[in-house]
Amino acid sequence: MITSLLDLISTPMPVLNSLGLNLKVGLSSDDPVAGRSPSESYEAYLSIYSPRGELLERQHLGQIPPNRRRLFDISAISRKLVPSENHLVVAHRIPSRLAPEIERIEDPVEIKEERDYSMFRGLVEYSFPEGGNGSVIYETPPRLNAGPRKGSSNTLSFTSQTVLSDLVKSYMVLIHYSVNPSYDSSATFGYTFNSFDGEIAHSDTVTIAPFGIHVLDVGSLIPANIIQREKDQGDGLAAFNFVGYSDDASFMVLIFNVTPSIGSVALEHTHPAQSYLFPGRLDHRRDLKSTAQGAWKRILSAIGDGR
Repeated sequence: MITSLLDLISTPMPVLNSLGLNLKVGLSSDDPVAGRSPSESYEAYLSIYSPRGELLERQHLGQIPPNRRRLFDISAISRKLVPSENHLVVAHRIPSRLAPEIERIEDPVEIKEERDYSMFRGLVEYSFPEGGNGSVIYETPPRLNAGPRKGSSNTLSFTSQTVLSDLVKSYMVLIHYSVNPSYDSSATFGYTFNSFDGEIAHSDTVTIAPFGIHVLDVGSLIPANIIQREKDQGDGLAAFNFVGYSDDASFMVLIFNVTPSIGSVALEHTHPAQSYLFPGRLDHRRDLKSTAQGAWKRILSAIGDGR
């Protein structure tokens, strides 16, 4: 197998300076799939991108010994380069036994002993200073936006976890990353927020540069009168469904529900709709996903045209 060692195990993460959140990542040297492979030491690296998607620096975070976990303070590192804007960083793990075989970790190498590193997820944690924290685990999907086959990377995703109140704020964060360092394509992401009775509260499209992120402030996008109408009389929360799609690229989408007044953070990622509904055959899954994307595209295009 020929690959970049940086792509064996990686986790792209948004740094959200504009929200006042600190970012840490927890990385393990243990295989989460019991019995698949023995624990070994890993070298941890961090790639730091500018708000415009340019690679600024790649740092060696340190070694994770066998049967150990380490928590790295990413904000303390990234804010030295990008003190106030939002931007992307990526955590990488490389088996220490492979590190001496390469001159530059960016270069593709042939790995003779192929191992399965799926499910080696990073624990991504956000917190307010002096507040609580929220975390979620995920990893880079295989060959994310690697190309070049047309249609191989796209998005269809949903969540029902966006909530708003006088205290709670909700943000959708879109991550546009690629395992191909030469990837240079901007991508358009269409989305809609619906009330639970099916009414569209807000819809739009955004275009995001490669190796960039975009933050959707849900409370500023949905009209105030709709938020007020949808509030539950008991807890004061207004909840909305979210659906997003892209024909251009695969996006990773995170949901932040935060209460700054008490330093509370709740964090989750959206669900790929097809994982619940699609059959086992790959060709059937692709057909159904394309059909669903086309349906949402027609719905949102009609709204944009005023029909």
